Amino acid sequence: MYVNCAFWIAVVAALAAYAPPAAGQPSGPARETSAAPPAASRRALALSLEPMEREPAVGRAAPGDEVLAQQRAAVEAAPEDRQARFELVRSLIAAGQREAALAAVEDWRTRDAYNLVVVRLMGDILSELGRPREALRAYSAVVELLPEDIKAQRALASVLKQNGNVQAAYERLAAALALRPDELRIGFELADVAQRLGRVDEARERFEAIAATEDAAMALRYPARQRLAQIYTEMRRRAIERDDAAAAADLDARIAALDIKGGVQNDIKIYLTWDTDRSDVDLWVTNPEGEKVYYQHKADRFGGALYDDVTTGYGPESFTAPQARPGAYAVQVNYYSSGASNFPEARGEVAIVLNEGTDREERHVLPYRLFQKEQTVTVARIHVR
Repeated sequence: MYVNCAFWIAVVAALAAYAPPAAGQPSGPARETSAAPPAASRRALALSLEPMEREPAVGRAAPGDEVLAQQRAAVEAAPEDRQARFELVRSLIAAGQREAALAAVEDWRTRDAYNLVVVRLMGDILSELGRPREALRAYSAVVELLPEDIKAQRALASVLKQNGNVQAAYERLAAALALRPDELRIGFELADVAQRLGRVDEARERFEAIAATEDAAMALRYPARQRLAQIYTEMRRRAIERDDAAAAADLDARIAALDIKGGVQNDIKIYLTWDTDRSDVDLWVTNPEGEKVYYQHKADRFGGALYDDVTTGYGPESFTAPQARPGAYAVQVNYYSSGASNFPEARGEVAIVLNEGTDREERHVLPYRLFQKEQTVTVARIHVR
């Protein structure tokens, strides 16, 4: 069950002008299916995904009047204190005082007009007030105020993606990459969005470029190789279907050269990304035996493993379970530290691939939002039978 459904529904309605959903398109998590060569040796498991929360319930805990009075006093005493203003706005939202929250954020903006947090909060509040067109204008102000700032472009792309407007997010990420062509993290995210839009050749070329960049951190190069393996496996399946043995053999060689740990067929593959630089968000996966895989325990006793612990922003982090255990896997996101980021909250996506590399492959994309460090949200459970 998702929290704050009205908020997301309102924003999706505003964004529909950019890219209306296709007829019959589900309103839940994005889902794609693709095929690859079946493997007779793999066990017959039934895997299914249960979406859980977009944000932690504690993030909406209502404060008392005394707390609100203290927070208002703190803002009055130090009007330039961004953290004090953020806490007051968040508390007013949690208390259901959205008009007061809007007034507080508008007052903040008169003093801090170029702060991306202020602009994004304004869009959030307007959405919750049922004013989606004004919310869209507020979100768009991020790039209008800072057109040459890649963080502004990326911040807007994150909001657009979370609300289902992948095409508009692609345009913002492309603009960000044009400003900084050597920013490989933006390039990775653009490749991901291109693939979700069906621009598979573009996605492949972008992932290939990242995987081949010698000075790219392995935190990016290896996930790029993982994504390439998925694309190459699908291309190999199609080559086999058209009896193109030469193309299939070439793709076999490409896949082998990627040197993917655990191979290209896995029961579960999970990717975590987030929208802030210089911050630390962690992927936690707890297997059916209660064993949690995370940055301090990167592999479980059944072969499930976390690849890398990104502490400098954006991600990606990934988890692979080559052969899942029967039962339920809990997929969680923890906001470890805001670090040097200007954003006190974190937003992002968890992409979950079930039956990777087989003809039953499924992809699910689940957005999440964390209001402050040390919060955790359970985005999904994966059931294995």
